Amino acid sequence: MNTEKAYSPLGRLGRIARSFPLGQKRAYSNWRLRHKFFFIFLIVIILPFSLLIYYSYSSTRSTITEHTYTALNGSLAQINTNVEKRLEYYNQLSNILYMDAQLRNYLSTDYEQAYYYLDAFQYINRTLPSLMTLNANILGITIYTGNHTLYSDGQYVKYTEELAPSLEEQVLEAAGNTVYFHSEDFRAEEASITIARSLSYFSLQHPYGILTIDINDNEFYSLIKMENYNKSVYIIDQNGSVISTGDQELKSNQLFDVFPIQEKLTEDDGYFDIRIHGQERFFTYKKLSNGWATVITVPYDELLANTNKATRNIIWYSAVAIGIAVLLLYFTTKFMTKRIEVLLQQIRKVERGDFRLSIKPMGHDEIGQVSFAFNKMASTIQTLIHDGYVKEIARKESELNTLQAQINPHFLYNTLSSISSLALKEGAMQVYQMVNYLAKYYRVSLNKGKRIILLEQEINLVKNYVAIQKIRFRDKLHMHYDLDKQLFGTTTIKLILQPFIENCINHAIWDESGINIIVKVRREGDGIVLQVIDDGIGMTPEQLDQALNKSGNLSGYGVKNVDDRIKLTYGEEYGVSIFSRLGIGTAVTIRIPVISDRHPEYQLDRQQALLE
Repeated sequence: MNTEKAYSPLGRLGRIARSFPLGQKRAYSNWRLRHKFFFIFLIVIILPFSLLIYYSYSSTRSTITEHTYTALNGSLAQINTNVEKRLEYYNQLSNILYMDAQLRNYLSTDYEQAYYYLDAFQYINRTLPSLMTLNANILGITIYTGNHTLYSDGQYVKYTEELAPSLEEQVLEAAGNTVYFHSEDFRAEEASITIARSLSYFSLQHPYGILTIDINDNEFYSLIKMENYNKSVYIIDQNGSVISTGDQELKSNQLFDVFPIQEKLTEDDGYFDIRIHGQERFFTYKKLSNGWATVITVPYDELLANTNKATRNIIWYSAVAIGIAVLLLYFTTKFMTKRIEVLLQQIRKVERGDFRLSIKPMGHDEIGQVSFAFNKMASTIQTLIHDGYVKEIARKESELNTLQAQINPHFLYNTLSSISSLALKEGAMQVYQMVNYLAKYYRVSLNKGKRIILLEQEINLVKNYVAIQKIRFRDKLHMHYDLDKQLFGTTTIKLILQPFIENCINHAIWDESGINIIVKVRREGDGIVLQVIDDGIGMTPEQLDQALNKSGNLSGYGVKNVDDRIKLTYGEEYGVSIFSRLGIGTAVTIRIPVISDRHPEYQLDRQQALLE
């Protein structure tokens, strides 16, 4: 039964429930079961793949780093060994000149006569060029002397004043030991490495000269150029100045300007990782005996190039595998939840009151057993409801038949006819009219116990009842009819309008002006709409609630009784709805289907009436 929206207890309860925080569920709980399965399986698939990829990458990176360190450490040791050997070789060459007694005598002699130093020059010009000839990478050998009586040729013999003071100071402090120098710009065409030592053999406190040997940088570059594949090798001094390198793109002569790693080079050897300019690099180093150091660096991008390639391949294959798994997962979850969705559709049908289920056998697993049990339960409920309806209808008809049996229609009609004739003789016209209308009313309402009548008969029943009430209420009852007479040939159950007319008369009149009642009959789609509208006192929501739920009132057929009989006869989509406002009036709307006078039940009632 439809009611005014102001009176909606279920809706009010729903709003109250939604107002509580506890009534709000997490979004996950509102997902469809298929989506939950899909999400869970997706996590189960992706998480192991992700962990596998991470573990594979981490372990591979660790392994490659260790192998790279081992390989680089080997390369580093080899480079240092080769450099040490070359430096030691040139140190041995310097020892030849350092321990040359004849050279010492020539450099120490005070030449008063010019021709005496010719022997010295002949010896020097014979000895030094022969050493250079045997060693192609020697750019020059120079002896710096403080003996100004010895002539300087500007090539092999020079005066100490021509030597840089800082170099002279370091060499003299070394007291005969070898000191190493290098060109400031390693990229220069004549870049060289200089070995210098003071000539103080048997005369440490009084050196007789300073020996320098200039070695071409290519001598050392050749030792590292074969190690430059996928890595950069640098030979640096104690201050970080680059002595030699295969990195031709290095933009500074100072390695620490490019790679600020001076704080890392505290031990004799080691390795470390550092991020420089957003790039992570691996460094390994080893110091030489003279204080220089060999540094090798590799960007992790290049170091892990194969690892990254393998990882990308793993990710790609994993993505393809996950994609295939997702497709299989989608169809699997769809297949798994399809039966549940079908079962849910049938449950909703039962929820709407439709017990005509069409569930096919779903197997013998848990879902199949639930489906079988639900189908059986729905069938049982349908049987119980049908039995309950049949019993209720039988009970109502039994009560009605008992009531009608107590009132013998023939005896009632004859009695009313006698009263009418007597009133006519006595001149009591109002009594005559009232008894006459009452006879017509009961002739239709009793109708030999039959439920189905023509809509025209229902309207006539209302008019007879109103005629009786007009005699009672005189000018207070004002009736208006808006009837579609084309519908008079349709059928309806009896006594669906009169109870509402009676309620208007008994409960809605609130002043001496009386009440206006409008009875409307019209067709809407496949149904017939009957309305009873009054301008009476109206009802409060509480009174409306009582009227909708009270099974009996002064009419003998309550509002709920009429609604129940209509729903029982025609279905849940038909029935009674009421709109009412206190002080304005009440509108009752009744909806029934369009059924012609050829309805089987009506034809049966009519045939039985003719037989009687």
